[in-house]
Amino acid sequence: MQKILLPIDLSPASENAIDFIVDVFGALRPHLHLIHVKRSDENLEEIKEIFKQFEENKLIPSRLNYQFEITKKGGLLSDIQSTIEAESPDLLVLGTRGINGSTLSKALVKITDCPVMLVPENYKETKVKRIAYANDFYDIKNSAALKPLMNLAMLMKAKVYLLHINRDNRTCDNAEASLEYYLDYVDHEYVCITSEDVEQSIMNFIKEKKIDILTVLLRDHGSNRLESEGRLVKNIVTHSNVPVLNLV
Repeated sequence: MQKILLPIDLSPASENAIDFIVDVFGALRPHLHLIHVKRSDENLEEIKEIFKQFEENKLIPSRLNYQFEITKKGGLLSDIQSTIEAESPDLLVLGTRGINGSTLSKALVKITDCPVMLVPENYKETKVKRIAYANDFYDIKNSAALKPLMNLAMLMKAKVYLLHINRDNRTCDNAEASLEYYLDYVDHEYVCITSEDVEQSIMNFIKEKKIDILTVLLRDHGSNRLESEGRLVKNIVTHSNVPVLNLV
């Protein structure tokens, strides 16, 4: 995790995202590229002044290498996407306000070609010990899709729960061999739950197992993704009160 892109609006959600990055990725000494997309009603000098306070409160104490950029090329989403294309970050981290994911969060996980970590403003845990990966247990053709999950689990010495919600009583064993290849060095456990309500079952599992991060696969890498990915992932992003790592 050498380069992390962090769009900031200089709110408490942005500050909390910094804390999360320091706690989880600080040992890797990543380079932080912070961008603020200027709105038409914002004053440039005021933004710079507010950033100075943000810098003193969060960035300087973090001791991480960082750069700050104010963009005003186009819209919010297009400026973020342009930065991703120009800088090729390993991860995009976004602080979300309140428990529910923002409209920006839901839009980003649809358009970006970069893994996205969404961090709720009220999430204050400092240790990642349990990660849930919700998937459909089919073969994955592109192993690079799981790399951020594997790296995070190894970095934090975290256990990964490979979670599948069945709407019937089918078994999930036929997919374990392919996943074992990618998770060989990670402590992990397969979990199959039969339920008609996939989203609620995932949320219940997060609560019961005290999951620190939920991971989902957005792209179709050999059909290994959540069913009805657009609607379901959007709902998960909206309702999850733990960080959601969106793999691509």
